[in-house]
Amino acid sequence: MSGLPGAVRPTVRCVREDLDYPKLPPATLPLDRLDAPVLRKAQEVCRTSPPATGRIVSIDDRVLWKVKIERWRGAVWCELPRRWLVAAGRREAGSPDDFYADLADKGRRWRAEHNRAAAPPVTTDTLVNRLLPAADDEDRIALEQAAAAVDEIRTVVADLVLSSARTSAEQPDEAGGCAIAVLVRRTEHEVYVGIRISGTRPRERHRGDPGRRPRRRRPSRMVPGRHARPVSHSRRTCLVQPARPRCAGPPHRQIHYRLNAL
Repeated sequence: MSGLPGAVRPTVRCVREDLDYPKLPPATLPLDRLDAPVLRKAQEVCRTSPPATGRIVSIDDRVLWKVKIERWRGAVWCELPRRWLVAAGRREAGSPDDFYADLADKGRRWRAEHNRAAAPPVTTDTLVNRLLPAADDEDRIALEQAAAAVDEIRTVVADLVLSSARTSAEQPDEAGGCAIAVLVRRTEHEVYVGIRISGTRPRERHRGDPGRRPRRRRPSRMVPGRHARPVSHSRRTCLVQPARPRCAGPPHRQIHYRLNAL
């Protein structure tokens, strides 16, 4: 399931370092759906624009907004169309502003480090770019979208298989940005499930050898009486194959499921 449109997302850094998640959850769980009190409160205050909360005035290089619930404190950056929880933490007992004071101190220290190493110098009092979303966050969003597309395709293909089995006709639909068609066909001793998926195929990545050419896939034998379209790529997989009987006797009927997919 993909994330909610307009929802507040914690950055990958915030999840790992601030929200007590030693390991990122699987991509099937969007980060904006994590069960964290400060994230739930951030979703609530960011239902309006600007957020229904106060600004962190001690941070002057970015507009960050306060999030407060129980002993949790957070900082939200609203760079539409996305909203980000960029920092979170628990306040010290008796020191309600301790989290935001510490955040401002970090911003001043990061600004000083930047000015020593780069030119021209930053003239604001703080520099909190280290808290903002980075490449890891874009990669995580892409991964969640891919996981959501896979789940959608699996659900649609299962429904199309049942429908085609009942009608003996090819059943089309769309899912995950792809056009899908499924045909179930029976022969005397076999049952074929043919799946045609047409869509954009992502470029293959190879570890350790960026210049390696992708492996070419060869189309296998199609479902009897069904031909591949020019844009389709077919691959056959034997999903179920009963074991051969060990004792002599009349031949057993074997049912094979052959998957023809992109």
